[in-house]
Amino acid sequence: MESCNRTRSCSGERRMELVREVIRKEVQDWDSEVMISARFKAFSGQRSDWEPRYHFWRDLVIKIARRLRIFIIRPSVVKNVWFNQGGLSPLCIDDVLLEMYNAGDLSCSNDLIDPKGGQLTQLFHKVRHLLPLSKSAIPSEDEFIVSSLLEEKCIEVVKLLCDCHWTSSCIITMAKFQVICEGPKEASVILSHFSKCGKAKYLAIRRQDLIEQQKTY
Repeated sequence: MESCNRTRSCSGERRMELVREVIRKEVQDWDSEVMISARFKAFSGQRSDWEPRYHFWRDLVIKIARRLRIFIIRPSVVKNVWFNQGGLSPLCIDDVLLEMYNAGDLSCSNDLIDPKGGQLTQLFHKVRHLLPLSKSAIPSEDEFIVSSLLEEKCIEVVKLLCDCHWTSSCIITMAKFQVICEGPKEASVILSHFSKCGKAKYLAIRRQDLIEQQKTY
């Protein structure tokens, strides 16, 4: 089976086919009742007791998201859809996502720089995140960004721009950028990442109609 070429053209049924395909490939004993009981239970005891299971779930989450060609995930979908096994969901997934968040494998929208904000706003944001604190609970929002897959997507977008002969003197409209990024939400996250790295800058021309553009570097 081939993965989805465009995330928005991929139906829910097709997505689940891909999820099951990854699980069957990576976890040959997925249907074992003994292993389900061992893997799905909540984390307890010292870190050394549950760390192997954490690595198992972390790697599986990333592999499935990569196959689906997405870098934004919903914890509720991960827990109750991807890994639902006969009505059972892993009790440890919330802890897995929290560990991923604290390790920098996941981020949330509050961690992103607003590319539409001024330089002072962006500077305050950078200072606030110089010393990230360990969290005891994942943020309440229900969407998270897989850091490694965001990096991969950004590389892909840069390549597409280069193939279109975009240079540091070029400006691309937000509408075109959203098409390249496969959606407005994805484009917003990628533009934020580019702005943080100094690779792009948001521009807006206010006439009767707002014209939004992005300058690449």
